[in-house]
Amino acid sequence: MRHGDNMLERNTKFSRTPIIEASVATLLAATSPQMAWAEDKNGAFSPFVEGELELELGNDLTFRSDDPANELNDLYFSGALAVVFGLTPWLSVNGGLTFEPVLDPLPATDRYFGDLGLYVDTLNVQVDIGNLSVVAGKFGPGFGTAWDVTPGVFGTGFAEDYELAEMIGFGATYTAEGLPIGTVAVGGNVFFVDTTALSDSIFTSRGRVMESDGGIGNTERLDNVSLAIDGSDVPGAEGLFWHLGYSHLSAGLGDVADQNGFAGGIGTERELSNGMVLTANGEIAYFDGFGGTPDDAIYLTGGLSLANGPWHGELASTIRRINVAGGPNVNDLLVQLSGGHEFDNGIDVSLGYAFWRDAGIDNHTFGLRLTKTLEFSTRN
Repeated sequence: MRHGDNMLERNTKFSRTPIIEASVATLLAATSPQMAWAEDKNGAFSPFVEGELELELGNDLTFRSDDPANELNDLYFSGALAVVFGLTPWLSVNGGLTFEPVLDPLPATDRYFGDLGLYVDTLNVQVDIGNLSVVAGKFGPGFGTAWDVTPGVFGTGFAEDYELAEMIGFGATYTAEGLPIGTVAVGGNVFFVDTTALSDSIFTSRGRVMESDGGIGNTERLDNVSLAIDGSDVPGAEGLFWHLGYSHLSAGLGDVADQNGFAGGIGTERELSNGMVLTANGEIAYFDGFGGTPDDAIYLTGGLSLANGPWHGELASTIRRINVAGGPNVNDLLVQLSGGHEFDNGIDVSLGYAFWRDAGIDNHTFGLRLTKTLEFSTRN
């Protein structure tokens, strides 16, 4: 995984990554598997550029912890730009930039707009032929959805552990519509952790990834695999969506085992009779050879969101159990409650509280988020 980073190590940055990665994923989903045409007045294809810019101002305060080193305040800014360059009816280039703190805060030390770096999170070529979409370059292979869809300020915190991001390789997805079970997309990917110059960042360096750094998937060979099946538009089940995933990450330098992962998730989004919108999701993910060790791990994530016009509230939780070979098991827990309001100008203000237990250490964090999304397109 990217620099071995996860939410536990980053302490207060619970919700940053999903906002960054979702900007690319959402944009690519809108243009795949069949690239929409941009036509001129004569009905001929016209090259286009379209994208999405997500901006966030956030503050995370871990005000109580069994470990005093975790008690700190982190005020930060982050931004994510995702762009699609449509070159022909079947060929496009996808790019993504992320600007955010790229280093962990120092223990027990408040940070204010510190350690900001800019890096390329996505850069690939995409070919769309009918219902088949193929990508080559730097991308995020599909596996699991809880790290992306779980609602709340801190909802994706633990599930981000198994997100596959910033990989180099190839991926293909075929989407079939109108099936008895609705729309089904089947995808496969081969890849390895990005070890090119794009793995580093500017302004503040996060350090270039090298194969000698070790870690699962960091092999500089296409010996890592993910498979994903996603379903939606299920007849008789409005708003239902589901996901099945498998991943194999080969052992890197210093690892003792390959990691095999299995994920299954389901969710729904529906409008209630009173006009409120209810969203719910759940996912289970199991890993053998977790993190390249002899251990195995299981994640159980669930989320619930209720929106009434511009107001919204979220409840989410993840249980993470690591079965340590030859040692005591580790039982971690994340529970979050959040809510907010989206104003007419598109700015959303959200507040959240999270209780999270990591390896027996209890932590309490308050979070504030101000977010704004801007879209642009040269399509007619």
